[in-house]
Amino acid sequence: MKRLLLLGVAALTVLSLSGCADLIHHDKNPYENPFYAKYLNTGSSLDTATQKALERVRQDPTSARAHNDLGVLLIQKGFPKDAEREFERAVDADSHFYAAWYNLGLVRSGRGNDFGARHAFYRTIAYKPGHAAALFQLGLIEEKNQNTDKAVKLYAKAYGINPALLDVTVNPRVVDSRLTHLALLELYPKKHWKESMQFQPTPAAYREATEAPAVSPQPPAQKIVPPAPPVTDPSQQPVPPTPPVTST
Repeated sequence: MKRLLLLGVAALTVLSLSGCADLIHHDKNPYENPFYAKYLNTGSSLDTATQKALERVRQDPTSARAHNDLGVLLIQKGFPKDAEREFERAVDADSHFYAAWYNLGLVRSGRGNDFGARHAFYRTIAYKPGHAAALFQLGLIEEKNQNTDKAVKLYAKAYGINPALLDVTVNPRVVDSRLTHLALLELYPKKHWKESMQFQPTPAAYREATEAPAVSPQPPAQKIVPPAPPVTDPSQQPVPPTPPVTST
């Protein structure tokens, strides 16, 4: 019994010390000396840009732009976990910052977190409707989860907004999809209708009416009084005046 009591006290002591350590770590400025800082010493332009971005975050830790820019550079440097944290801090600073949501979706997808990536991409199109790249990424996730119909509709919408996504040099991940042909068939009716409508612009010779129409001297039709019909009955005709008598 005494032994169990001693073990319990020891466990509580360890947990207490661990909690204190966490509090100390939590209160520490995460940008004072981040893990990746020691690797920014090659003298490359990427390292210089990352150091400047890190300094901007230190000066303004509430800036969504600064966190997003640092995240993009950390991805290029090869620190996806740290980049993900920066994108999360960017959307925490500005929940409507669609670019950071999209970047967060990409890095989560790259790390195998499809659930988190899906949420981030849907946030992207919520704040930036018609974001073709995010629609395409959602298509990839739905295709991976075997939601074929949903994936096809997402792909079709993405290609309809930005056909360049079909170009492998612009969008290398287009080769990862096996539903491209179905997406194009889904897109065809709308695309065909749009291209077949030959709407005409305003002719160059068209001139706007700049003068008011002339006012007619005639009264309006509803105010014109038609003449009375002629009297043909002799009994109703007026007696002609008697001619004056002249003396001779």
